[in-house]
Amino acid sequence: MTKTIQSILSQLHQSSNLRTLSPQKHRGLEIQKGNKWLLNLASNDYLNLASNQEFITEFLDSNLFRENCLFSASSSRSLSGNFEICEAFEEYLESLFGKKTLLFNSGYHANVGILNALSRLKNVLFLADRNIHASHIDGLKSFSKVTLRRFLHNDMQDLERILEQNAKEFEAIFVLSEGLFSMEGDFAKIQSLIALKKKHKNVYLYIDEAHSIGSFGENGSGLCYPFLKDIDFLILTFGKALASVGACVLCADEFRDYFINFARSLIYSTALPPINVAMSYFAFMHLPHLQKERDNLAKNSCEFKKLLQRNLCYEVLGEYNILSLILKDNTKAVFFQKELEKRGFFAPAIKPPTIPKNHACLRFSLTQKIPLESLESLCNSLKEIDNEYLS
Repeated sequence: MTKTIQSILSQLHQSSNLRTLSPQKHRGLEIQKGNKWLLNLASNDYLNLASNQEFITEFLDSNLFRENCLFSASSSRSLSGNFEICEAFEEYLESLFGKKTLLFNSGYHANVGILNALSRLKNVLFLADRNIHASHIDGLKSFSKVTLRRFLHNDMQDLERILEQNAKEFEAIFVLSEGLFSMEGDFAKIQSLIALKKKHKNVYLYIDEAHSIGSFGENGSGLCYPFLKDIDFLILTFGKALASVGACVLCADEFRDYFINFARSLIYSTALPPINVAMSYFAFMHLPHLQKERDNLAKNSCEFKKLLQRNLCYEVLGEYNILSLILKDNTKAVFFQKELEKRGFFAPAIKPPTIPKNHACLRFSLTQKIPLESLESLCNSLKEIDNEYLS
């Protein structure tokens, strides 16, 4: 067995696809790798709240912190870990979004637990966008009898074709998508998805807003907020723009009760520490006051994409603050990453199986405080590296 594992790891290394972990330090917009400080272009702290000392101090001075300063729930919610702050935060989210809410320990826990529970229902079909997050697929594949089909990424014609072929055969069809796709950086076609759903009484929409809640939409309420009545399951995560940890699902009452009884990642996990739930609550209350930060993020995103398209002859994916420079080849992507690090930038190469084969890229995850001058310098560095690689 040891030789088999060594052989697998060796093959990953030879194909420039071996993942490793290294210790890191963070300082504002920078990350330390080795002994060098680099501009961090891999952070999901889109509004820079996690490093905002004024925001953190305000939380530490609040009653939410003082009344919930416990660093472990010490039990699952179904036993003794259902602290009052959990119920209060869920009720607050219900008042904002108009749907019942259930907390999970992370977006991964939410998708795995919820989709595994739904897959155990009889005569149901799951239609997942080809580029859906791995946690959705893990949740479905954890139950061997699941019926899963994939439609081409953001291709409504392909989805409609599959729906027409299968609508009468299943009691329920769950269509899975993301609000802002984590790798491609493009938005789901929410209104088109809703239009297709309305053609069939047995279709349910499941949208994951991990990368758009907080950083997009009116008051940071995300892409789906104007269409909530037509979205059956909405996943919100707190570990990105909201600078906390955890996630929730917004859904109908009966589904919430069903997940409490059948979502194994909820039932068999120690609940979130009360202090983290309080932090998420605090962050949500502050979202309406962060429009300046969202405007800065939108501006950075627009200007950087223009710079990439103007200065480089590569495909650039992304419609907002997640942008990818498509390099196709693993070795080339790793070369670009290492050369950028020499010049003071941290932008990781993304390779299969995270993305499709022959689609390796550099992924830039922008935050609102990054100076435009730094993004201009980054583009100049990319031009230099491209010339070096070609020579």
